[in-house]
Amino acid sequence: MAPRLPRTAARFVIVTLVSLLLIETALQVAFPLLPPVVIEQMPQYLERVGFRLDTSHGAREYPAGQKVEYEISRASGDLFRLTCLAPADAPPFEPYGVRFTRDAHGFRNEEPWPKRVELAVIGDSFVAAESIVDPFWRDLSASTLVLGLPGSGALEQQRLYETFALPRMPETVVWAYFAGNDLADSLEFAEMLAKGRSFAEANHHGKLLLDYSVLFNLALQLFNRINRSLAAPCHYPQMAATDPPTPVAFYDEFLPILTWDEERLRGSEAFGLTRVSLTEIAEAQLARESRAILMYIPQKAEIYWHRLTDQAKATIVAALDPQYRFEDYRSIDANFMAQRNLLGELASELSIEFLDLTERLAAAASEGQAPYFYSDTHWNQLGHNIARNALLEQLNQSTLEG
Repeated sequence: MAPRLPRTAARFVIVTLVSLLLIETALQVAFPLLPPVVIEQMPQYLERVGFRLDTSHGAREYPAGQKVEYEISRASGDLFRLTCLAPADAPPFEPYGVRFTRDAHGFRNEEPWPKRVELAVIGDSFVAAESIVDPFWRDLSASTLVLGLPGSGALEQQRLYETFALPRMPETVVWAYFAGNDLADSLEFAEMLAKGRSFAEANHHGKLLLDYSVLFNLALQLFNRINRSLAAPCHYPQMAATDPPTPVAFYDEFLPILTWDEERLRGSEAFGLTRVSLTEIAEAQLARESRAILMYIPQKAEIYWHRLTDQAKATIVAALDPQYRFEDYRSIDANFMAQRNLLGELASELSIEFLDLTERLAAAASEGQAPYFYSDTHWNQLGHNIARNALLEQLNQSTLEG
């Protein structure tokens, strides 16, 4: 009887492995139908759901003709995944749906595109506005071309401008600059090009076979969730001193840039790349006697940081990853306007218009209104309404001379 135990164990192992293989195969076949939260971090995700990563202009394109249907609820938002926020603790929220169809290049434009446009808007996810029913750029002009690409920086956005906007001779170009990660995204794009890689190649570089497994990814997500629940108490939300007080959370990886002073930022490679892109876009517009508006979008912490207590600031700083840790939160207090100041200075040098949304967003926040999602780094509908009003006022002003 004794020899049967190893054979039984071997059968169990074989059956288990075959079952897992069959499940993995089924999941791979159904991959595009799986919830994005399960698969969007996997290296094959972009190509499997229809992204174009090898384009003639070098920038990415979202799936052409895709019918987008989002249900936005209190459980939606990046910060539930990127921080220790718990969906169950989210404040009351009225759910709503977002429906639109992407155009032939993956943007949120009506088709066919006009041969000439009055207004072109370029930027990252704030311009793409995937979670918003009524984005800030809607109905601002008789003809608008929207080139919003989530996760993009100035270098990639410039390629979209030159490929799609410039040939349509826009009377005004609005470049929406996001202070959270535009510098980092531009630097990452430049480094990818320097290594001679396309987005498709970079997407798979250094990946292991397990990285492509849905089952492994599910197990890893479960492990991370359990590990997070066993970790130290969450440092979010913190209460901002508004009227009434506002619970806020930030994306921690955006915070280190707020510690840089103006000279360090000015001398950085990332800002140098951004300067070149903005300069070339401005020169292309001014050469045709057309307008260029640099619209500055502050990250959430720029609006709320100075409304936190010193204890709240210290708690957030203490929770940062070691590679981002710095000695004293006062470095943010001293330098959190550095990026905004440099962009305003650059716009002045180039004789283009600078629209800084910081004060308008801060004014709404001070009154207890929340222009950003509680659980996300992006504006909610109120934030988009504020941006629309500000941009409309700017568009109605006379073109700057120079």
